[in-house]
Amino acid sequence: MAIFNYKKREISSKIVYYGPALCGKTTNVQHIHQKLNPRQRGELVSLATDADRTLFFDFLPIELENVGGFKTRFQIYTVPGQVYYNSTRKAVLTGVDGVIFVADSKTSMKQENLESFNNLIENLKYYNRDISQIPLILQYNKRDLDDIMTMEELDQLLNQDQLPRFAASAVTGKGVLQTLTACCKQVLQDLKRKSARTEQAVSSKPKPRPSPAASLTADKVTQPDELTRVDKNPTAARKRPAEVAATRKPAHPQNTPLKTKPAGLVDDDTGAVTTDNRPPFIFPPIDKPATSPPKTSNGLFKPEITQVGKARLVNPQTITLPLRLSTDADQRNLLSVDITFSINDFRQTDP
Repeated sequence: MAIFNYKKREISSKIVYYGPALCGKTTNVQHIHQKLNPRQRGELVSLATDADRTLFFDFLPIELENVGGFKTRFQIYTVPGQVYYNSTRKAVLTGVDGVIFVADSKTSMKQENLESFNNLIENLKYYNRDISQIPLILQYNKRDLDDIMTMEELDQLLNQDQLPRFAASAVTGKGVLQTLTACCKQVLQDLKRKSARTEQAVSSKPKPRPSPAASLTADKVTQPDELTRVDKNPTAARKRPAEVAATRKPAHPQNTPLKTKPAGLVDDDTGAVTTDNRPPFIFPPIDKPATSPPKTSNGLFKPEITQVGKARLVNPQTITLPLRLSTDADQRNLLSVDITFSINDFRQTDP
């Protein structure tokens, strides 16, 4: 199945070339590797026997354009054509997102094509996968030869469900890229359908209703959207934001608070504020009396930072730093200020 890497913003999908021995699977992948831009393709790994038959698989990651903000990366595999490597065929089909079945158009390969197609169905059943539910493209290869079956004969043999099929010649490159492009489009459409079904299933789930007892206060019943969660102190009574702000005492009798919002964690979905029993900020004790703050050239007092409190993490992107400013030369009047730093976007630059 497709792998979503949310950190790298990548989707990795797997496409497997399947078919009988010497039908042209490896030649297909080699031609694609030659035609693609070197910046789009990875290294082609081929493990073959002395008879030049693919023993295990060819691996070719192809990076395409962004899809919904994600880079799309296709990993291309081929399976060995020999029947006695069926366990390897089955292993390569693990997590497959799309299949390209390469049929040999030679008249003498009719039975081998049918056996390989049935083998594909059986190996997919091993993973509880239905071939009708997987993007599948048929490629009728070796159309450049003389003694070959017609397209209609191959359709009657393999294409009962009227799947997309292409006439191709892997040696000359005819129809090779068209076949891969069609499979990539089907895989992306399948991913979009699955994503839409997932979003619909999530949105159709009933939202949990608040307990009636939790919405009761001493004198009235409040609406559910007016409630504020108290996660740090489960036994505390639920209050509306206005009540929380009214009951909070200032840090200094003569402080002028700049914010009326209660300190805490803000829920991104509901907008509720999670309060706790900790003070809104923590200041270190003053060991020595501060010296007289300086004055400006016109004789007016210039406010000065007297204390820096402990930074608080509001959410993963926001940090609040409390400060105390002296508003007079004797430091009798202190002004509390909260400075908030927010990170709006992360960008990664190439070295």
